[in-house]
Amino acid sequence: MSGIDVRIDVNDTRLRLRLDALPKELRRRLVTKIRELTNELLAKVEAREPVRTGRLRRLTTSFVDVNEAKQYVRGRVRVLRTRDHNTAAAAGALEYGSTGKRYSVRGYTRRGTAVQGYMRRGGITAQRFLRTPATAMIPKARRELALVLGQFARDALK
Repeated sequence: MSGIDVRIDVNDTRLRLRLDALPKELRRRLVTKIRELTNELLAKVEAREPVRTGRLRRLTTSFVDVNEAKQYVRGRVRVLRTRDHNTAAAAGALEYGSTGKRYSVRGYTRRGTAVQGYMRRGGITAQRFLRTPATAMIPKARRELALVLGQFARDALK
């Protein structure tokens, strides 16, 4: 793998492997491995998600993005936004928690009955259903991506 510069950046929820060039064969192997790791992360996230109505679980999705122009392959697990309600923001409140501050809720209609606006107090406890599994998987992902790079290097030298 001479001529390919490899750098690994890690924080509490993200592992980033940077290469100055991404050969097609290595990209193919990385897409396969990253898809496998992302699907495993999705299963772990879904296992930790709070379940009341099941909407959060239905909207939690994994993606593997391949950008040939910018030379990267990325796997992500996200909670998608719905058209009529910002479910991703609600999931963020469950993930990160909220303060105990008061905030106003606008009036709305429920089953034909008007509900007046009112003040509500926050105070949601952080459940860390996204960050905890991601943090726990970083060492495994690092090892498995290093194995993919090592195998690619051995195959390139043959």
